[in-house]
Amino acid sequence: MTGDRRALDRLIGGPETAWLVERVRGRILAAGERPLDGTVVLADPTAEQRTAVARLVGRPRRSGRTLRVDLAAVEEILRRGPWPAGLADAVETISGSVVDRAAIRSRDAQAWAAVRDRMAPALAKNPEVGDWWETWCATGNLKRAARSENRRTGSTDAYASGALLVDAVVRVLDVLPASGEPLAVIARRAVGDAHGLDATRPLGRFAVAAVGAVFGGDADRSAREVWAAAGVVQSALASTVLCLGVSGAPRPATGVAASTAASLTAMKSARTATVLTLEQIRSGGIAVAAPDDVVHVCENPAVVEVVADVWRLRATGTDPLLVCTSGQPSAAVVDLLTTLATSGAQVRYHGDFDWAGLHIARAVYAKVAWEPWRFGAGDYRAAVEADDRRVLRLSGALVESPWDPELASAMAENGLAVEEEAVIGDLVADVLGTA
Repeated sequence: MTGDRRALDRLIGGPETAWLVERVRGRILAAGERPLDGTVVLADPTAEQRTAVARLVGRPRRSGRTLRVDLAAVEEILRRGPWPAGLADAVETISGSVVDRAAIRSRDAQAWAAVRDRMAPALAKNPEVGDWWETWCATGNLKRAARSENRRTGSTDAYASGALLVDAVVRVLDVLPASGEPLAVIARRAVGDAHGLDATRPLGRFAVAAVGAVFGGDADRSAREVWAAAGVVQSALASTVLCLGVSGAPRPATGVAASTAASLTAMKSARTATVLTLEQIRSGGIAVAAPDDVVHVCENPAVVEVVADVWRLRATGTDPLLVCTSGQPSAAVVDLLTTLATSGAQVRYHGDFDWAGLHIARAVYAKVAWEPWRFGAGDYRAAVEADDRRVLRLSGALVESPWDPELASAMAENGLAVEEEAVIGDLVADVLGTA
């Protein structure tokens, strides 16, 4: 059904009738398929507005301070004249479609609720994370993940992308926990793409959030720690550990075990540090420490470097057995410490006296039993007293120290941080037995 657009514009398309068009737009949704009726009123109209209405429906019988327009009359004039489709269609032709925003919001909410509910199989197995899932979705994370996936794939259907992401995460959770398998293997098994759970993918970031909620732990863990808690390593080659004085297995098998043992023997003979991959640690090429040995663990590579330098210069003393976390402990760190302590060797830990350092210590503490190595409240106070600079202020939220609850309290009270390097002389003496 067509009409005379020029005539329509002359009748209600000018600025003098813009108020009428706007009032009609407000009634279109309520009228539905019915013709528009009722009266609209304009207070204090201008002469131009009065003239425009008179041109449309004729002059009123009485003039007053308001301008009244009978919509049924306008409907009839338009249908019999320039616009047979009626007033509602005429207004939308002039000013654009009238959108039912409430209905759109309702449909949108229902569609996202359906996407959200696709997590039901995983929630049935892990009901304790139901609140996390509701909050995660309510704060817009699911929609953001779907939009990111749209940008990655070129799709325009956020609902479909969201559904695919949720379904994939359900499959990921279904194959966990793993037993030390690489992330790429888990990704291939669960989603059919070895790179599907990479941190650069929306699915990878979504999966980290879900896995972290299911397998628990500190909220500010890294992705590597989250996957490790579920028994997944990001890579058996990318996961590494810096160490010094670790011995090779006396009778290693062939292959990686033999090459690992030979390398460790050579590096220990040269009194130099080495970096082991998770693959090497799990190969069987590493000697277990003796029950009366002490495995020292530090946080910062500088400690390993200085110990190695001093070790090469001294003919006497104890051979070191030192492992460095290099910040947050990787799967390689945890596996090496577990291997070394298999026969009962004592593990002793030292780190930075700051909240990040305590967080790292807790991460190791959760996986490997250790005793504090100059890492208690008394050691902290002595280190502060001996630190001439005293310029490092503690920042961030307090972190508890379960191995010595007084340590966290002392740090909070003092407000100063002490880096591991500030007490490196004492640590070197301990490791090499020259104290």
